[in-house]
Amino acid sequence: MAMDTSPRLYRRLRKTSDISIATTVSSSSKRMRTKEEHSSCCEDKISSLPEEILIMILDKLDARTTITTTILSKRWLDLPRRSHTFYDLSIYDILPPRYHRLKKIAMETKAIYEAAKRTQNLIDICDKYDRYNAIKDLNEQWMWKVHLRTPILQRYERLAMRCYVKRVNAFLLPPDNVQRRSFQKLRLQTFWRPGLDEWFTAAVGRWGVEDLEIVVESRCKQFGFYPLDRCQNVRLKRLLLSNFCHYYGTPPLFFQRLTTITLCKGSSHPHLVYDILRDCLQLVDLRLRDSPYSHAPLHVNFPNSRLKNLQVDNCDIFKIYLTSVPCLETFACRGQPTKLRYGEVPRLRHVSLNFLETGYAYTGEHDLIPRKNTHSLSKFFKGVPPPVEEFFLQLRGHQMWLKPTTIISRLTNLKKLFIANVPVDWDTFWIFILFAAAPYLQSLHVHFDNNLEKVSAAGSLDVQVEQPQHHHLRELVVIGFDGVAWQTGFVKRIMRASRRLGRVHLLDGHVVEDEEQELVGLEILPHRREWHECERLEVLEELTDGTGFPVHKIVLE
Repeated sequence: MAMDTSPRLYRRLRKTSDISIATTVSSSSKRMRTKEEHSSCCEDKISSLPEEILIMILDKLDARTTITTTILSKRWLDLPRRSHTFYDLSIYDILPPRYHRLKKIAMETKAIYEAAKRTQNLIDICDKYDRYNAIKDLNEQWMWKVHLRTPILQRYERLAMRCYVKRVNAFLLPPDNVQRRSFQKLRLQTFWRPGLDEWFTAAVGRWGVEDLEIVVESRCKQFGFYPLDRCQNVRLKRLLLSNFCHYYGTPPLFFQRLTTITLCKGSSHPHLVYDILRDCLQLVDLRLRDSPYSHAPLHVNFPNSRLKNLQVDNCDIFKIYLTSVPCLETFACRGQPTKLRYGEVPRLRHVSLNFLETGYAYTGEHDLIPRKNTHSLSKFFKGVPPPVEEFFLQLRGHQMWLKPTTIISRLTNLKKLFIANVPVDWDTFWIFILFAAAPYLQSLHVHFDNNLEKVSAAGSLDVQVEQPQHHHLRELVVIGFDGVAWQTGFVKRIMRASRRLGRVHLLDGHVVEDEEQELVGLEILPHRREWHECERLEVLEELTDGTGFPVHKIVLE
């Protein structure tokens, strides 16, 4: 029996071992097949293509996508790329949609807080401490909501910056054996990091950028640009800096070769502006935007400057003195009403003023009080009368804040006057005062903003203003004309004072800033209005009654 059982047991053991071996072989073969399938699925088949085809693929991509391919592998980094003229590298393109939603909620929460603060200031609270405590409670509620989202936003920003740094480093700081490429314009929009100065130096000194924009989404940081003075063949001509500026003192040498400089937010400190105007003698275009330094006058007294274009946008500068700028041709200012004094500006031909009086003033960290400031019309024409030929004026606000004082300066060179966004509840006799100060005016454009609620009719017809005869006015254009009595009376008064008027164009529409000329020009966007025949005849009859103006010279749209 024993002899019979042993072989049988042996056979059983052998069968068991065979099974284990077979199982091991089958499992290993499965793993090999899985690995082969995984490798075949994850194989970089695009990189295995010939170099000629890869170059053709890169040529079909836009500039932003081309930059992202530099971090794929060393082979993609070394491939020659088609030279794009403009590269825009923004951190906001990497941030996820949830970040933008949370950021939008934070901005809306801040807007609600600002509105509640203004409402609280309008309440009649005699004790200033009670007002301060009420506004402080609103601020604490707003900050509590913001603090809940701040860690989430910061986490998204850190993760996005890691990817952003890799992309920019691969694009601006590749190995030395990478084929040299040149491009004209580069824009970097990022959060602050220590290596930002290295990017600036590489873009200007190594790649020869001609137009550079650096926007830092944080507090202003200073950087010494002096290492770039040792670079050869610097081609930079246009520079935009936002919260990123050089140290106070003499600007670096390559700054002196710039022709266009735009300083935004913290970069627009008055001392930096004066240093640039003093030392950058080839500068022809200077633009200041969103300056946080308020209540500081701007004195432009640089006889040796070649500056031709000066724009001040939302800088809260209450006084601007154009004392001596011999080459200045265009001046534009937008923001709070600003006192302007003209001096030696013999070539100044184009002036654009866009003023908005909000009716509020900041007096502390949590204190926003209403103010009832009024500004005289002569405030914008102090000093020597400038030889302006085109004048664009926009005065906006919920309440009438303009005092129609007499303009002593005679604008004898003014040929075109464009007054836009006039609220319908404002008196318009200040327009006639400005009209009387320009005896050689040839074209007059007036735009009435019909989007505001009509509180009362304009009172310009009841105010007697000395209106001399204009013998040079050829064109009168009124935008936002809807045929009401006070608008008709306004047009008739201009027609009586201009006997040689050749064309009157009355249309419904609105005015926007010209994208090409930015703050300097305005563009008319007409609205199609269907006039009833009886209404049209009534308006035309009213306009010709007492003026003797031919009907065929009046265009009513």
